[in-house]
Amino acid sequence: MSAKPVIIDCDTGTDDAIALVAALYSPELDVRSITTVAGNVELKYTSRNTLNLVRYLGFDIPVAVGAPKPLIRDEIIYTGNETHGKTGLGDVILPNTDASFYEKNAVETIYEQAKICAGELELIPIGPLTNIALAVSVYPELKRLIKRITFMGGAKIGGNVTTSAEFNIWADPEAARVVFAAGIPLTMVGLDVTLKAVLNRKDVGEIRAMRSKAAIFAADILDFMLNRFKAGGEDVLMHDALAVGVCIDPTLVEMQDYFVDCECVGKYTSGHTMVAVTPLFRHAPNCSVCEQLNLSKFKEWLKATIARSA
Repeated sequence: MSAKPVIIDCDTGTDDAIALVAALYSPELDVRSITTVAGNVELKYTSRNTLNLVRYLGFDIPVAVGAPKPLIRDEIIYTGNETHGKTGLGDVILPNTDASFYEKNAVETIYEQAKICAGELELIPIGPLTNIALAVSVYPELKRLIKRITFMGGAKIGGNVTTSAEFNIWADPEAARVVFAAGIPLTMVGLDVTLKAVLNRKDVGEIRAMRSKAAIFAADILDFMLNRFKAGGEDVLMHDALAVGVCIDPTLVEMQDYFVDCECVGKYTSGHTMVAVTPLFRHAPNCSVCEQLNLSKFKEWLKATIARSA
């Protein structure tokens, strides 16, 4: 089976970095480009983190810079400093590459690759959906050129930045609404499963023991996350790596098709993903929503993927 052509769209913070490592060493994926967006931290950091990491690991994949702010709102209220550190990678410092970003921006890059891949390109957005919304708005033909979008974001129930909203959707709910309405097949890898995708100290030790450059980098990031959790912060949650895993192997999760939309105006509910679990909203399903995670299978996949870097 040939590798699946994908673009990773990311706001590279700590768990995004683990997702990128997993994607780059997955033989099932042909990572055509990586696009960046403001999210966990400012665009200048998410872009530089991504380019530095890709070059540090020895890959020559184009990195295209995307949107510095949401579609409509003036800015993102950055909540990530305690979670991701000021620049996004915790206390890990990568060598600053002298390589250049791709000459085209994120929107143009998505369109370029979608045309080249002729209907086979899949997107894996693991940050706010701003770049994707801009792309399908500027180039409506992308609705037939993109095969599927598997995104990390949203939740059937609850949130992590408010009681009803997950960060990636909350950061740009108008963009999420555009994507939900685009008519492209969607898979939502939300908090219902990612809050269960937890690594522990034993897992991190096993990854560090692989001793490759990628494995040691991943372990250093994960150690920062372990220490963050010990200090009362977020657990070692593999939100974004799970989205990569689901794109490769949907059997990591159980999912159900629903109609999903996004609340954009509520003072307390902006960013809420409305998953129509009752017949009140009689719309055709537009999204496969992940509901249950096979944690042991996910951990096995993630470790095996990082081990390929050795």
